[in-house]
Amino acid sequence: MVSLAWSNLMHNKLRSLLSALAVGLGITLMLVSKGLATGSIAEVAQRMQSVDAELVVLPAQDNIIFTNGAPFPDLIRRLILKQKDERGPIAESVIPVFFGQVSMGGQQQRLFGVDPAQMPLFLGHRRVLAGKAFDRARAFAREIEARGEPLPDDADAWQAYMAPGLELVIDDRLRRVGRLDPETGQRVPYRLGDRVRVMGYDFRIVGIVETGVAGRVFAPLQTMREIVLAGEKKSSMFFVKLRPDIDPVAAADRLAALLGSGARVELKSTYGTLLRQSFAQVNMYMNASSGLALVVCFLFILLTMYTVVIERTREIGILKSLGVTRFNLLALSVSEALLISMVGVGIGIGLALLAKYVLHVVRPLLTVTLSGSLLSLAVLIGIVGGVLSALYPGYRAARLDPATALSSE
Repeated sequence: MVSLAWSNLMHNKLRSLLSALAVGLGITLMLVSKGLATGSIAEVAQRMQSVDAELVVLPAQDNIIFTNGAPFPDLIRRLILKQKDERGPIAESVIPVFFGQVSMGGQQQRLFGVDPAQMPLFLGHRRVLAGKAFDRARAFAREIEARGEPLPDDADAWQAYMAPGLELVIDDRLRRVGRLDPETGQRVPYRLGDRVRVMGYDFRIVGIVETGVAGRVFAPLQTMREIVLAGEKKSSMFFVKLRPDIDPVAAADRLAALLGSGARVELKSTYGTLLRQSFAQVNMYMNASSGLALVVCFLFILLTMYTVVIERTREIGILKSLGVTRFNLLALSVSEALLISMVGVGIGIGLALLAKYVLHVVRPLLTVTLSGSLLSLAVLIGIVGGVLSALYPGYRAARLDPATALSSE
């Protein structure tokens, strides 16, 4: 039956190839969109796990992917630090983060504003590969915290005042992606001492750290507050490092009750779930788009198989007169559709792998994950879609009257 189905398809190679290609394009769209969403979310969630903390305090109604605001006053940090039990404070440290944006590596990067003194909590076991995890910015941050004098009121004095705090630390993956050299038009890796424009100021790269830290780009928290908030002590979110003997779930419930409806307290381990929830609407749109494309592709197969039945009316009559059953005719139609569909799935997987490679070259900071489960889903969609698209044409062929079919020209 399979050999007969293959021979039938080879009778019109172009039509069969176009049908398989249509399925392949739909499968490619599904694999790349799902792989890009899954890979990016998983990578960000994994990097967040590098922070030496157990809890995350987030704005109650904010989207954790796109937020760059600073809704939390320093009062929140102090309230958390004051929480105690019979053994003392429940939190060893509260780690404020101030989010910003910076264009590096050919795309927008989330800029993590962190206290230079707390940078080791973000690094964990990861090493500083070159330079320092902040240099002069440490003293600048301490100066701001202890500041009693008014700020400079002219531009030159302000630039001189801010200069020690204009430092960046980046991860090694971003360093390797680098920047576009305006003279040669080629990408060159970032180096220590390179200047990067951030919020109207020239920041200097002073450190390169191992890939896997929470952010790709770090700047001093105090510097970003000076630039954006005129020194006001506000933060975008907090990480909370608990005392080792404290139950994180109980601590999360306690802090959530303390902070009220303006904040939500989550386990750091659930950050990936929060990302997926924030990405849900975009993911739904991508699923709908790829699903619609697949429906159109399999309708194309249905139309192809229906055309084949009409073209082979006389041949079907001959087969029925020779004793071929209705079930065998239906199976023949399904076999042809499945062959087209499986070839299409193979094309789709090949194109998806090619797209993954191209994205790695063009946008190396994007992560596309084509997992075994996702590829299995593509095969399953191909099988189900092929069978469903062949049922009506197969039924039509099986119902043909042999005498009518033999008289067809």
